Amino acid sequence: MRVVTGTEMKEIDRIAIEERGIPGLKLMEEAGRQVALRAQYLLGKTGERDILVVAGPGNNGGDGMVAARYLHETGIPVRAYLIDSGKLSSDARAQFDRLKKLMDVVTPKDGGIDGLRTETEKADLIIDAIFGTGFTGEPKGAPKEAIAAINDAGAAVLAVDIPSGVEADTGKARGVAVRADETITFGLPKLGCIIHPGASFCGDVVVVDIGFPPDVLEQPGELVVEQAPDAAFRLPQREEDTHKKACGMVFIVAGSRGMTGAAAMTAESALRSGAGIVTLGIPESLSDIMEVKLTEVMTVSISDTSRGTLAKDAHAEIKQALKGFDVLALGPGLSTDDETVHTIKRLLEEVELPVVLDADGLNAIQDDTAILKKRKAPTVITPHPRELARLFNIATSEVNEDRIGFARKAAREWDSIVVLKGNRSLIASPAGIVYINPTGNPGMATAGTGDVLTGTIAGFWAQGLEPSDSAVLGTYLHGMAGDLAAQDLTRYSVVATDLIEYLPKAIKALEESIADIGHPELEDEE
Repeated sequence: MRVVTGTEMKEIDRIAIEERGIPGLKLMEEAGRQVALRAQYLLGKTGERDILVVAGPGNNGGDGMVAARYLHETGIPVRAYLIDSGKLSSDARAQFDRLKKLMDVVTPKDGGIDGLRTETEKADLIIDAIFGTGFTGEPKGAPKEAIAAINDAGAAVLAVDIPSGVEADTGKARGVAVRADETITFGLPKLGCIIHPGASFCGDVVVVDIGFPPDVLEQPGELVVEQAPDAAFRLPQREEDTHKKACGMVFIVAGSRGMTGAAAMTAESALRSGAGIVTLGIPESLSDIMEVKLTEVMTVSISDTSRGTLAKDAHAEIKQALKGFDVLALGPGLSTDDETVHTIKRLLEEVELPVVLDADGLNAIQDDTAILKKRKAPTVITPHPRELARLFNIATSEVNEDRIGFARKAAREWDSIVVLKGNRSLIASPAGIVYINPTGNPGMATAGTGDVLTGTIAGFWAQGLEPSDSAVLGTYLHGMAGDLAAQDLTRYSVVATDLIEYLPKAIKALEESIADIGHPELEDEE
């Protein structure tokens, strides 16, 4: 599903009103009606019946006042509190005037919030309609105090379009922000509701139609949130008479003394994602260990140093072993030994095979990122923010301040698919498209989960998917496996190998979702 910034949503509003002739009041009326319906649904879940609408002077406040009117006409106890009635937008003024004819609206003098805390303490549900998607910066004055009162009340909170205090363009909450149990947003999900920290203020996000022209909403955008149906239709199809080589062959170069687990997890996750053959190239002195550790994975012994790392000239052996393979996964647990770094660079320069590059593979090129641009085959890189910061020679905090921007920049500069890991991992393409992954949880913040992701992406890529599809699907299922594991084990107890165990369950769930929704091409023919 397309995701928009507040700036993009403003343009959609303009097109709907100015170019398509849809009155702004009509859009506001439907938005408020949808908020009222959602509030009734939430009340039905709690059995409580007292609602307080806290509205600001802009169009978001207008939506809230429409909701108050609908709730009042339905017979549900509702009160309305308007902050700064002297600055009402024209549409909000019209809705305020209509509402006043039906019920009292509290409008404190001098821009204060007199009595608001008393009002919030009586409410079973508070509708937050203070700021909309145009808000930027830090709340101050009466809005700041109102947000604090809402958060302190202990009532359920329904935010209108986006929680007040969260920036729609960035997801930043630069001061106080409303902590909602649910956010009802209009037309399309807003970026600030999808990425962190904004996502953590939203609760459940519900997208509703309020009458925007469908063709305007369906215009392609550069931000996309992956959903289960999208991921399901990326799954590679397997013919009944297939064989193991046709299901994809992955070669993995990974591991060093003390880091054999990284190699094993990468290999096992590639198998679990459906690759027909997985072979692990491992430093020779560790080969016997891996023969015991792995069953279905074949191993190739590679010349190593006395330190249990890849030797300087090992690239020649690896290139010979790579013949016939579809994808090379390179990096997990290899170490930053000088000889190993030399081998990694030579492989990237000389191997004309798709590569998934992670961990020490990325560390090896931090002073020579141009090597990615020069590659003769597609590349997927899977850095976490600190690794990406090292590649750009900047502070990690800079990457975290603009994760989408730096993921895009890396993809374009290095002509690679970039999977920037983290809560709401991002998958950026050189064309500028960024997929936001909604799966995953804090329980996955444990050693080895990145190795599992590398193997998962490589496994899907070997089965014939495009590099971007492999990265998006692999990331989605990786997070989904983590979610299923956390449900059974709790977020405190998940370890990386649990993701490998739950990966088949995640794939099965996606397969079943295809059966539930049917195939679009078949439905069109009926």
